[in-house]
Amino acid sequence: MNVYQTSEKEIISGLSYRKRSDSLIWKCESNSTMEMNPEGLPSLDYREEDPPPNKHLKYHTSLRNMIPFRFSNKSNPMDDAGFFSFTSFAWMTPMMWSLFRNRLDKSSLSLSSHDGTDTNGKRFERLWEEEVAKVGLEKASLGRVFMSFQRTRLLVAFLVSVLFTLSVFIGPSVLVYEILNYAEAPGTSTLVHGVGLCVALFISEFFKAFFASLLWAVNLRTAIRVKSAFSIIAFQKIISLRSVSNISVGEMINVLTSDGYRMFEAVLFGTFLLCIPVLLTVCIIYACYTLGYTALIGVSVYLIFIPIQFAMARLIQVFRRKAVSVTDTRVRTMNEVLTCIKLIKMYAWETSFQKKITDIRKKEKQLLEMAGYTQSINSSITTIIPTLATILTFVVHTLLGLPLGTSEAFTIIAIFNSMRFSLGLLPFSVKAIAEGQVSLARLKKLLMTQNPDSYLVQRHGSSSALVMEKATFTWAGPEGQTTATAPGTTASLKGGKVEPQGQNGTHTPGTTASLKGGKVEPQGQNGTHTPGKTQAKPTLRNISFNLPKGNLLGICGNVGSGKTSLISSILEQMHLQHGSVTADGAFAYVSQQAWIFHGTVRDNILMGEPFNQARYDKAISACSLIPDLAILPYGDQTEIGERGLNLSGGQKQRISLARAVYSNQDIFLLDDPLSAVDAHVGKHIFEECIKKTLKGKSIILVTHQLQYLEFCDEILVLESGQIKESGTHKALMKAEGRYAQMINNFQTEHSQERTEEEPTQPDPVDRKEKNPVDHKGKGLENPAFDMSDEKPDESGGSQSVSHDVNVSKDQLVTQEGSQEGSVTWRTYHQYCKAAGGYILLSLIIIIFICLVGSTAFSNWWLSYWLEQGSGTANVSNSTAGNISLNPDLSFYQMVYGLVVVAMLVFSFLKGYSFTKVTLHASSKLHDTMFRNILNSPMSFFDTTPTGRMVNRFSKDQDEVDTMLPFNMENFLQFCLMVTYTIVTISAVFPPLLIAITLLGAILTLILYIFQRSIREMKRMENVSRSPWISLTTSTIQGLTTIHAYNKREQYIQE
Repeated sequence: MNVYQTSEKEIISGLSYRKRSDSLIWKCESNSTMEMNPEGLPSLDYREEDPPPNKHLKYHTSLRNMIPFRFSNKSNPMDDAGFFSFTSFAWMTPMMWSLFRNRLDKSSLSLSSHDGTDTNGKRFERLWEEEVAKVGLEKASLGRVFMSFQRTRLLVAFLVSVLFTLSVFIGPSVLVYEILNYAEAPGTSTLVHGVGLCVALFISEFFKAFFASLLWAVNLRTAIRVKSAFSIIAFQKIISLRSVSNISVGEMINVLTSDGYRMFEAVLFGTFLLCIPVLLTVCIIYACYTLGYTALIGVSVYLIFIPIQFAMARLIQVFRRKAVSVTDTRVRTMNEVLTCIKLIKMYAWETSFQKKITDIRKKEKQLLEMAGYTQSINSSITTIIPTLATILTFVVHTLLGLPLGTSEAFTIIAIFNSMRFSLGLLPFSVKAIAEGQVSLARLKKLLMTQNPDSYLVQRHGSSSALVMEKATFTWAGPEGQTTATAPGTTASLKGGKVEPQGQNGTHTPGTTASLKGGKVEPQGQNGTHTPGKTQAKPTLRNISFNLPKGNLLGICGNVGSGKTSLISSILEQMHLQHGSVTADGAFAYVSQQAWIFHGTVRDNILMGEPFNQARYDKAISACSLIPDLAILPYGDQTEIGERGLNLSGGQKQRISLARAVYSNQDIFLLDDPLSAVDAHVGKHIFEECIKKTLKGKSIILVTHQLQYLEFCDEILVLESGQIKESGTHKALMKAEGRYAQMINNFQTEHSQERTEEEPTQPDPVDRKEKNPVDHKGKGLENPAFDMSDEKPDESGGSQSVSHDVNVSKDQLVTQEGSQEGSVTWRTYHQYCKAAGGYILLSLIIIIFICLVGSTAFSNWWLSYWLEQGSGTANVSNSTAGNISLNPDLSFYQMVYGLVVVAMLVFSFLKGYSFTKVTLHASSKLHDTMFRNILNSPMSFFDTTPTGRMVNRFSKDQDEVDTMLPFNMENFLQFCLMVTYTIVTISAVFPPLLIAITLLGAILTLILYIFQRSIREMKRMENVSRSPWISLTTSTIQGLTTIHAYNKREQYIQE
């Protein structure tokens, strides 16, 4: 975590920057990596120690955890834990206690090297490659790979789950039945037998808790490894793309955030699904043994509803998949809005964009409601099925006139409650696995996205730096192949011409939609080309040119003529249909719109290269950055906001150019670098940078500044994707073709501009510019190269940085913090108000009370019924407890049956009202948050990274939409069930209140100690995602630059 301190002298008026302390200044070494995100991004590479390389020591670390007791050797506490410490999570106690006494910080947390992304990512990548090699990319199954990835741990979890299942069954079913029989006839057995039964019940319950804890411990560690592998594989795939393909920014962010967490949950709860058949089988056999064949009626109720729950899970999966698609659209559009917020505010388009986001949110809400209704019914089944099964079993049993005693009745209830455990876990397991499958499908889609085939051939020792022979390129790949979208071009074609646009020369879905009337108009599906929908016409046709080493090649043409596409073809972002491209040397690339990441000025120029003072000074001088660095408060250590928000367009372009100059590569691809700078700054850059500093380098210069073309060694004129003309300036002027026409038009326009400006000049203009049209034999006279207009001011002609940040702040982008202490009542109040108010929520709570109360009433009614026995005094002892002989049998059966009707009614009401209210609350909070962000001043956007805001609208919003209602519904149901159970037992056996009071005090103390640490950990998890999203978003925007400079591995290490 970076800590920055700023003295009073370092604070200036207007926009505040932060100066890094000397210890934090970039110390570039040969193996240095770039600090792209000074927010404190947790490293993706946890390599405290390398895992054992020996194949036979694969399970060495895990087997050491089987030692009952171990002493710490100061490595990771989880790796040092013994079996009992690992199972009971006792290894966390020192950390939790220290967190309770002190505020939580990142230094208190550590991750084992065996759980980090480096180890697990490499292993998963190897298994995936083996799977692809075995069955092919199309048929490759990520599910099989994940099963193979953690196969041993999943088998261990299954074994533990079976032991846990047996513990769940034996206590309530077998031992309780024996205890009831002993209580009915204590004289038939000894006291020791009764005490032994009670001790056995305690032991079975202890082992139930022990095996449950062990299962959680194993599953949690497995889930961490799966999530680590999932995230790094997705990120590595994204950064391997030379251009963004048919997957949007929103999808990629969701894959890296929400989908990774879905896989975590799938592993956590999925194992329980394996133990459910075991539990059902044992319970069915023992229920039939205890009650007889009528027990099959209750069992059949379970067996009928289990397929229904699986069918509901499929429905949830369908709705969830559709909702995720809409969520991707919302996040992508949100990313567009936040990226173009300055433009939106300038044109006062806030209302239009707010309506657009609200409309998308409405569609998402409808799908989430459908999934919520299904999920709520699924959860209700967990509550009502045991009672429904019990009621139907006993009603049919008594209708058949079969005897039913107290021990049999309550044993059957205990068995059905044990079976309810399986149904209680089923919604969690089914939901987690269904959503995990959706996440795997999305990752598979990402992994199947392929780059265009590599076609650039490096030929060392050639006399030419770059040769292209009769090359024809298209953005659409071969039929059926996933294709990439044109960097710097929209997906829609206008009159056969590709219109240039995009950031950094990359097509970034979510950032390149056209803004018209305050509305985003996406160019094609997700802004991508798709097979069958793309143009058959190639973008570039029969391109042939030769760039000798050390030459300057100028490229010009109208808008949409294919200039940026030509640069993209050299960087292998297009598909080569025929022809060849050869090069001799590495590339440096300056995009049409400069890519600036969050870091210092020096960070952006070096881009991870070792620091060389002489080379660095030469680069900033050639790019006219010295005056700008003099203005900035901390020089080249001044922090730049995300996407260079606190810099002018010219400053960003010159930093991007300085990056290329400092890289000292062989071939320079300059995509219109002079368009964003002032005329005399452009003149300085062309003379000092391109002509002098880069002298001897091979340069391709795309430009609309025609006055510089006469100084190029050769010129290409592009029109509709073809080379219209090529040659030197003199030769093209003599030919009087398209190039000569463009030059003449430029001269005429420039002459008119000067004529209009002359009356405003106090002094006559230099007479040598009186006849600027004389170009025959002499070339074009360039007023831009007239040095007489140079002013001695040190501003460098560039715009100064905007002043938006409060002077009291000591840094531009503040470290994201989290609220301390417990969740305030104000937070709960805001959620309740968003849900519809306290009256509405009170009605829903009453419905919950009635639903769970009907279950408790059914148990009380059964006990009352059993107390009445046969209902007559003149019967033998053998039939006194047989309720089937009671004359009021039909009345008891009717009341017992009406409970089923009441439960079904309350379940329907609860499912509809609870889902409606919680989604209304989440949508209201979403709209309020978006409205407040949209109405914030520009200073807020200058100091808040986009990733931080996108995090609120992606993962955090997803938790409020789905996780919070799901967990809150189960929490309310189980709390009420426990409350009714305690009240009922206390009414029957008051001394139990003493034990409840003691246990309550102990659990309250534990909750008090652990709740703060758990809550702070959750907040830190939410906060730590923002830099991760910022890094991802920034990487996507700069993919072309990253690949041009060959910095892929460096960013993976970030």
